[in-house]
Amino acid sequence: MGERIPLGLLVPLRLLCGLILLLEGWGKLQHGWLHGTPLLGTLDGWAEANKTYAFFVPVFQSARAHPKIFSALITLGELSVGLSMLVGFLTRLFAFLGAVMLFSIAFGAGQGLAPPGNALLMGAIFVLFMLAPPGRVLGLDATLRARFPRWMV
Repeated sequence: MGERIPLGLLVPLRLLCGLILLLEGWGKLQHGWLHGTPLLGTLDGWAEANKTYAFFVPVFQSARAHPKIFSALITLGELSVGLSMLVGFLTRLFAFLGAVMLFSIAFGAGQGLAPPGNALLMGAIFVLFMLAPPGRVLGLDATLRARFPRWMV
């Protein structure tokens, strides 16, 4: 095997994170998030709470100005990253995309280290998945490892 970290221990965490994101994305798809209105309502609530991190305000304002684009990115991002984690396909690449998406949600919402909200925690888990790709165990990455660059699988 030769892996520094026993990747098999990360498989349940990979599956759980994948399932959470897939269910979240599916729920958004079913409830009209591609139209942008639900996201705009969420962003307005965050703006009223005034908890967005100062360095993230320009991105936050862009999302408020273009809710259809950002809601499609979030919905499709959750679905694709979730599916990737469930089947173990290109886990390093999708872990990077998932970390960017989840940290963006956490910074926009002003999430701290204490609950409520799990975007910050899940973003950190996806950073772990970039460093130790769990798709190499019980995932498609095990068969694709010789065909793709190491930074993807």
